[in-house]
Amino acid sequence: MSDALTTPVVHLLKAGVLYQGDAPLVWEQVLAQQAAIGDYLAVIGLDVVVDRAEGYAYVRQQDSEARDDGATVPRLVTRHRLSFPVSLMLVLLRGRLADSDASSDDPRLVLTREDLVEMVRGFLPPRGNEAQLVNQIDAHIRKLVDLKVLRPTKQTAAYEVRRHLKALVDAQVLGDFNDLLATYRSTVCTTAKDDA
Repeated sequence: MSDALTTPVVHLLKAGVLYQGDAPLVWEQVLAQQAAIGDYLAVIGLDVVVDRAEGYAYVRQQDSEARDDGATVPRLVTRHRLSFPVSLMLVLLRGRLADSDASSDDPRLVLTREDLVEMVRGFLPPRGNEAQLVNQIDAHIRKLVDLKVLRPTKQTAAYEVRRHLKALVDAQVLGDFNDLLATYRSTVCTTAKDDA
């Protein structure tokens, strides 16, 4: 691998998601060497995805049928099995990001911990202990921080919703999940009425 590829490839593999604002010099290298980086990573079964408009890049596993030679490459990029509440939060955050894009010129969406708790509270089963529910939601927030979907800001208990969420939860996934949520809500409402 040439020296021109070393820095951007290592950053892409280590960072998970590389943002233009976080590493502008590396971002410029990724843009300048995108084809060469793509060719290099293809050898090990990876694709580089660059969204110039949103200002981020990441590496993803190739589909096995995407390989020209038909060879199966072992999975290098770890898949994360997500719990229902974390998946729910991803979809709700994607909806909030879309709303923010439509109504604001600011590309950043910053939500407080309280915003996140209120956003998801109505979808989780009610608990007798409110503190226990909030602790559970805090654990889900930490998972989203680990996945780099949320980034803590300098403001206390506030998080920036990262733009690559759009790639994780596309319009099709959003529509499918919204259908599932409608079914879930009707089931929860029916169960709550039956228990009353």
